Amino acid sequence: MALADESGWNEETFGYYSSIIRQLPETHSRLIDGCAKDGMAKMDAETKAQTERDTSMSADEAARDVCRRMIKGIASGAVTYEVYRKWLDTPDDEKVRFPDYQ
Repeated sequence: MALADESGWNEETFGYYSSIIRQLPETHSRLIDGCAKDGMAKMDAETKAQTERDTSMSADEAARDVCRRMIKGIASGAVTYEVYRKWLDTPDDEKVRFPDYQ
């Protein structure tokens, strides 16, 4: 399952993957792992350090937390394409955390 590139998923791709996420909960762990790995690969040392200062957790833990919240939010239907795009298009220093969807 392909994860989004830096520009994110378009609406059609989001719809496709969100239907898989909702229908196949067994994919969540793999998607969260892949999302966190991709997120860490895109962070430079300064971004990792800033993330750790801002979140009081390691950059890896913070990336996993964001990915888990996003995947669980998509699964619950609370994170729609519009919510996802708004979050993705917000500058990093202004991003807010997704609620902790279960």
